[in-house]
Amino acid sequence: MIKWFSILCSMMYVLATTNAGEVLKVPMFVQHFIEYQGSLSEFVMEHYDNHQKDADWDADQKLPFINPPIVLTVHAQLPELTFEIKKPKEEPVPQKNSIYQEKDFSNLYLSRIFQPPRLS
Repeated sequence: MIKWFSILCSMMYVLATTNAGEVLKVPMFVQHFIEYQGSLSEFVMEHYDNHQKDADWDADQKLPFINPPIVLTVHAQLPELTFEIKKPKEEPVPQKNSIYQEKDFSNLYLSRIFQPPRLS
């Protein structure tokens, strides 16, 4: 019982808040097409492409997706994003004077594991 009640409530919600309720108007579409004298493509072009008022205007307004319900409409606008990549300024890197001078030391340290740092 609860299962069927939840299905019924869900269907009522979907039909009321989406364009799925327009599917229920399909029999009106078929009936109006049968009364129309012409092909299906002519019928769709006449009724759904900038339709003008005519003698059967009220019947035309009952066709599916002519006036869909606007219940849940969300309008979102993304901000306009602009960015610019600027070329970095080339600045010379100052050379640091080193205290370490390799010529002042003996070559005995080369055979040891721990050696003083070297500049490249």
